[in-house]
Amino acid sequence: MRGMGKLNDLTVEWISLVKRPANGRGVILKAADSRGQPLRLVKADSRLHRLYGIVYAPDDMDAHGDWADAETIRKAADAFMREGRAMAVDKEHDFIPVLAFVAESWLIRSGDPLFAEEREGAWAVGIQILDAELWDAIQAGEVEGISLAGTARVERGGFFKRWFSRKEQDMTPDEVRAIVREAIDETVKAAEAEAAQEKLSKSLADKDAAIEALKKAQADKDAAIEAIAKRIEALEKAEPKGKHEGAAGGAPVESFV
Repeated sequence: MRGMGKLNDLTVEWISLVKRPANGRGVILKAADSRGQPLRLVKADSRLHRLYGIVYAPDDMDAHGDWADAETIRKAADAFMREGRAMAVDKEHDFIPVLAFVAESWLIRSGDPLFAEEREGAWAVGIQILDAELWDAIQAGEVEGISLAGTARVERGGFFKRWFSRKEQDMTPDEVRAIVREAIDETVKAAEAEAAQEKLSKSLADKDAAIEALKKAQADKDAAIEAIAKRIEALEKAEPKGKHEGAAGGAPVESFV
């Protein structure tokens, strides 16, 4: 189901282990002998300690009433891994890295062994848990899903959006200032890029105008040359033909000039 705002330029900065996921999807604990069957909140083999979940599914309205298409999600998933954010895993959006990392990242296709019912194009991850206490907490039900923190642009109005699951009143003033500062920086960058594009467009327009002016000047020059040529031709036609007469009016003489 789609909400009112389509997200573009989605950047996922953190993946968080949470009690109540904003995407409404729980996690799956996969045992070593489960053969890929989706076992929701089932204890895993101690050799695995890996958690599976959906970061974002296409065309699904999130807790903020917004949604993203499959292409936007694909780009966000690619960027998350390309930028080396595999260690950017925290708990309840406290922005403190836990001993865990994204060991697997893929886009759901038809017949996915873990998420057979999930829409194609959804971004799934497998999170390797390295902390025994954290794993115990997961098994105890303290983690029921994963959530993301990041930035995006909302298509309606084109404004910048940054969202977290934490309530603003739970943040310190420094955290709020940092968020606002980063949002402003992103907005300024976008404005500068737009201004640069406008400047380039104006430069190209000025160049085109200069070329047109040169073409007009050349056309005027050609017209003037043509007019002079016609005048010379007319004068030549008006001049008497034949041999030149002597100045004294005697016998005609040849000219060897």
